[in-house]
Amino acid sequence: MEKLYNKRRSQHFLLLLRYWRLVFNDHFMIALFVFLGALIWGYSQALDQLTPPIWWARPITIVILLILLQFGRLATLLKPADPVFLLPQSKMMDHYLKQAARYSLLLAELIVVGCTVIVMPFLMSATQTTNWQAGIIIITVMLLKYSWMDFSLLRLYRRNFQQNSIKWLLQWGCPAIILIVTLLVNAIAGMVLALLLLVFTKYQLSQLKHQLFNWRLAVATESQRMLGVYRFFNLFTDVPAVQGTIHRRKYLDFMLTFLNRDKTVFSYLYARGLLRGTEVSGLIVRLTLIGMVIVFFVPEFWLNLILFLLFIYLIAVQIMPFYWQYDSHVFTYLYPIKVETKMKSFKKMMVKIMAIVGGLLWLASLTTQISLTGMGIKLILGILEIWLLGGVYATSRINNKKSK
Repeated sequence: MEKLYNKRRSQHFLLLLRYWRLVFNDHFMIALFVFLGALIWGYSQALDQLTPPIWWARPITIVILLILLQFGRLATLLKPADPVFLLPQSKMMDHYLKQAARYSLLLAELIVVGCTVIVMPFLMSATQTTNWQAGIIIITVMLLKYSWMDFSLLRLYRRNFQQNSIKWLLQWGCPAIILIVTLLVNAIAGMVLALLLLVFTKYQLSQLKHQLFNWRLAVATESQRMLGVYRFFNLFTDVPAVQGTIHRRKYLDFMLTFLNRDKTVFSYLYARGLLRGTEVSGLIVRLTLIGMVIVFFVPEFWLNLILFLLFIYLIAVQIMPFYWQYDSHVFTYLYPIKVETKMKSFKKMMVKIMAIVGGLLWLASLTTQISLTGMGIKLILGILEIWLLGGVYATSRINNKKSK
């Protein structure tokens, strides 16, 4: 069983590597370096402006650390057919799951500890937290993540741990209480409580000798975890494993009127598909919210301007594949409509969406930009970029695809 997990882990690495190559292309790497540089520079500038003590710093840190603990799940790498073919090996699954737990815990601890280390300068700048207290907080978070991962393993065996109330208690409730004690009462007391919670989960794991493995829950949990991974990759490239769903969003009917103002066939199709689909619309919403948060916290004008223009470009790049959304539908070829009309409808919709996105990003940056001249420059450049993206860029992308 250990060899089986090692083999599947190698296959999993190859799958991730194939998608990572598509994600980390030249354009994305340039954008990523600019984004990280701007984020680090803005973070350091914001820390210099803090004047301790700040009363809300510790509660905010507790919420951030509690959310960070939810990152990094148990990667069992089980497949839907395993309950049939591996059922005779149910008693040997503990060897398989030990390998899975070690691999998952290592990755999860690296993520959680790395993010906690990034949060600690904020806590130390906004409060009277010392270096040794910060170190104890990091150790406490590591212990909490260890017990969190053990609980994920317990749920695959113990029926009482599969209840939603117990799940919320051990994954959210207990860590929240321990973090509150650590940051608001005493750091050492919080670390001791985290250690006791880990001892509790380890004891429960030692009592699993005669427990039946829940194959259905294990496969469903792993499928849900991989769906989250595929959705991340789907932000940058097409992933066959992710299938978009359709929802009737009545509250967006006013947007349908706005996007379908010229009343053409493809204008109607694009507007309906964008508002009812979850793939492209969800991507636009997520990127817009991330961009709004970033430009909100970056005070430097030139850096804020670059990020403002960068996010408009990134969202435009993600909208472009929607032009070919209906090319696989045979009935669209029966319409007596010219390709130029289709292109014109798409470009109009794209400009309208980018105008909304650009307006939201511009409004979010108002909190850091007091200069009317600076905001005017940003508005003019944003309008110019949207006009170029909806005209020259969209036409070039479509024509290049046709030539291929």
